[in-house]
Parts: sequence; structure tokens; C-alpha cells
Amino acid sequence: MTLNIFDAIFISLYVSIISSIISLILSLVIGFYIAIKKFFFKNMVISIINAFTSIPPVCAGLICYLIVSRSGPLGWLGLLYTPSAMIIAQTIIIMPIMISLIIRNIQEEYPLFEEELYAYGANFLNIFSLLLINKYRIYLTIFIIGFGRAISEYGAAAIVGGSIDQVTRNMTTSISLETAKGNIGFAIQLGIVLIIISFIISIFSNIKFNK
Repeated sequence: MTLNIFDAIFISLYVSIISSIISLILSLVIGFYIAIKKFFFKNMVISIINAFTSIPPVCAGLICYLIVSRSGPLGWLGLLYTPSAMIIAQTIIIMPIMISLIIRNIQEEYPLFEEELYAYGANFLNIFSLLLINKYRIYLTIFIIGFGRAISEYGAAAIVGGSIDQVTRNMTTSISLETAKGNIGFAIQLGIVLIIISFIISIFSNIKFNK
């Protein structure tokens, strides 16, 4: 393996891990609130979130581009064509997936002991802490699923990252670029690494944790 391969692997892992952590933290708060609270149009909100789970990565990249480009609301930060922009794009992609899974998991069991919790005077923070501690293995699985989605993403990373060598060129963009240049051996090496990582993620995401 050459240094460029390790650069691509590092960028992929760095961006995917950070975006997965940010997404999980935000998704836990949003998912818990939507699942526990009762409000108007709740079912509609859940339906919209479920619809966003299938958002095309290139569309997420376009949305992120409009946000961080020079004329966008965050253009003054100079995030375009940086790992930070890739993190934002991947967060847009995987957050709906995580929120949807969290809501579904909570709604399966929470109604069974909802009245008992409120009878003891539990507030949102108490319920959040209880479910977070008791179901941390499930949320770890959700994190792994989100990470697997992030690290295999190509479209958004290419749009907002620009595939700059040793800066934003991750494994997926490197595979595409090197294949187009005819460097099949290099692309195959990266492909093997990505397949191995995806295979490991698949094993972990299919482990049936005890609740």
C-alpha cells in the first residue's frame, strides 16, 4: 500500500466517525423527544423523517453545498472543500436513519411503562437517562449502522469535498478517480479495504444484543 491509500483510509474513517458521533447525539435527543412527547402532526413528522431516510446522497451533497458555499448562510466560515463540509453532508444523510430507528425502538416498549414513569413524577430528562442506560447496546448498533452508511457514501463527499488529494479525497472518491485514470490496481486495493470495513460493520450490525 502507498501513502495515498492510507491518506484516503484515514480521511474516510475520520469523517465517517465524527459525522456518526454528531448524528447519534442529535438523533438521540430528537428521536427521544418525538417518540415520548405528544403533539399535533406527530405522525406526519415521523412520516417525513422516514421519507428522508432514502434521500439520495447527491441531493444531500447539494443541500450542504448550498449551505456552505460562498453565497450560502455558512459561506463565511470557508467550509467548502474541507472535511468539515463532508461531515455536515454525511450528517444530513445518516441522521434521518438514526432518528427513525430510535423512534421505532422507543415506541415498541415505552408505552408499556409510560403511565408508571409519570406516576412516579419522572420528567423527560429522567426518562431519557433511563432509556439511554438500559438500551445503550441498541444505540451502539444504530451508531454502527449509521457509520456503515457514512463510510460507503460517494456522491455528497465528491460534491462538497472536491476530492482534494490528502485533504478530502476519501476511499470512495479515490476508487472512482483512480478507475477513471486507469489505475485499476490502486482502485482494487482501496476497494478491498472498503469491502473489509463494510463486512466488519455488517457483522456487528447484525449481532443481536440483549436489551
